[in-house]
Amino acid sequence: MIRIIFSFILSFSILSASAFESTLADSLHQKALSIGGTDGIEIMLDNFYSVHVQNYDDGIAWGKQTLNYAQQSGNQQLIGRSYLIIGMSSYMRGDYPNCLDNYQKALEIFEKINDLNYIGRTNNEFSVYWRKQKQFEKGLECLDKSFKACTDCKDSSCVETSLNNRAVIYEMMGRYEDAIFYYSKAEEIAMRNNNLIGLAYIYADGAECYRLKGQPDSSMIQINKSIAILEKAGNHQGVAMNLINKAALFSQTGQYDLAISTYQQCIDLASQLKYTDLLKNAHYQLGHTYAKDGDYEKSFYHIERSHFLQDSLLNEEKLKALSEMEVKYETEKIENDLLLEKQAGVETELKLANRNKWLIASAGFLIAFLFFGLFLYQRKSHLAQAEKDKAIIDEREKGIQAVFEATEEERKRLSRELHDGIGQQMSGLKLAWQNLTISSKTLSEEEKAKLQQLSKILDDTSSELREISHRMMPKVLESFGLVPAIEQMLEQSLKLSEIRYSFEHYNFDERISSKTELALFRISQELVNNVIKHARANFISVQLFKNQNQLILIIEDNGKGISEIEKTDGHGLMNIKSRLNTIHGQVNFESSTGAGTTATVRVLID
Repeated sequence: MIRIIFSFILSFSILSASAFESTLADSLHQKALSIGGTDGIEIMLDNFYSVHVQNYDDGIAWGKQTLNYAQQSGNQQLIGRSYLIIGMSSYMRGDYPNCLDNYQKALEIFEKINDLNYIGRTNNEFSVYWRKQKQFEKGLECLDKSFKACTDCKDSSCVETSLNNRAVIYEMMGRYEDAIFYYSKAEEIAMRNNNLIGLAYIYADGAECYRLKGQPDSSMIQINKSIAILEKAGNHQGVAMNLINKAALFSQTGQYDLAISTYQQCIDLASQLKYTDLLKNAHYQLGHTYAKDGDYEKSFYHIERSHFLQDSLLNEEKLKALSEMEVKYETEKIENDLLLEKQAGVETELKLANRNKWLIASAGFLIAFLFFGLFLYQRKSHLAQAEKDKAIIDEREKGIQAVFEATEEERKRLSRELHDGIGQQMSGLKLAWQNLTISSKTLSEEEKAKLQQLSKILDDTSSELREISHRMMPKVLESFGLVPAIEQMLEQSLKLSEIRYSFEHYNFDERISSKTELALFRISQELVNNVIKHARANFISVQLFKNQNQLILIIEDNGKGISEIEKTDGHGLMNIKSRLNTIHGQVNFESSTGAGTTATVRVLID
């Protein structure tokens, strides 16, 4: 009965709604209407992308109608997904405030219902928004959250998108080698999942990276592969994005005629899609290409159109203004041609017309030159800053690595000194003491008791010295690897305490690099010591496993938890993060007062 009532509401809403611009949207809408209920809403959500890539206005209208039906159904996941698709179309439309508002609403709902799949996907879209605002650190934070959520729910498609988005941000930061690394990882997953659309976007993004690295041939190969996939799938949005990059390559290599025609194809397609940001960039780049080719009048015209579109929506008034500008431009051109024809025989007026054309061309050239010079200056400044930042980070990492290496070398030296020097002396002293005790048969019982007590102290001191030597540099780590070393560390650290523990490891049979093994051993040692000293726990769970090319260490306790300040300001935790930086790893702490702490360490391995 409820399904019938809801279907009636859905039918009434659809019949009262305004028609979409595309017949595809109308036909899909009618299909959803015929099914009705939450199944009908699912149909609309699943087919959003088909509508969105055809026309962004239809995408926004589609999302708003889906949101209306989802709110009537009361299904929180469907409501969140509706906000998400409205945000995606608003982003492509250039309406960034509306995009951010809808993304935030979607994320709040998904976090409330703990939907890991859509937490990951929404954070992916957030990263694209922050990337557009040039706030790269915020974008990377969103991708950290996305990667964790997608990995936890085993959504490989979402993981693929997260890796690709990370590569794009690294590319924009000038970290081209890191970008290419993550593009290749995303490509592997896309090919494994047979995700052709995702693969096409990876090729498109990677092409720009090769272009910036000064490898135009490799870039063109990537672009053509991407266009071939997207044209076959009817994805006009992706084709338009590839066209502007292809035109830039033609212009960069001096093929101005090909560049101009390709930019015009991009402009025509972006106008149909109402893709404001791409349309603006295409006009701007086309203007500079005309300037390079010597046509300063057309250069000035297209640069002006680009400025008109800057940071604005293509609403009806602006579309009308653009049309009027185009009509005015064409009208003036025709009138000038007619005027020149009529006055061809009048020498004075002909000279005046030539002078005016020369002034317009000069002004156009000057403006184009200024804009081009500003563009080159900003690009050079960004590249220089990126190189400077990379050098600072590299130098800092080298310094941290040197400190750790020096510390570990000193530990090894002290361990050898304790074991081979003082340890040997203690063994000799112990043997001599035992001989003395045996030979002292004339001693009284009280004196023998004192000798036995001193012997015990000597035994305890030798054992403690040996244990200190092993703690400073455990031989089992060097000889047998990480798993036996952690087992020994847990046994030695917890055998005299009241803390119980468990250690599980799986999918981890081979040895890894000694540098990574040592870093993970010291990190686990630090985390366990923190639990012993501060957590007031009576149980520790340690898990070590490998997931594809990622090594994951999880240490969980049931203690009092740690505060947000302790997560960032503690000396031990800062030491852990510094060690992880040297092996390109990361750590995440989940804790609440009285509910224990879970530390998750992730390290990429070859």
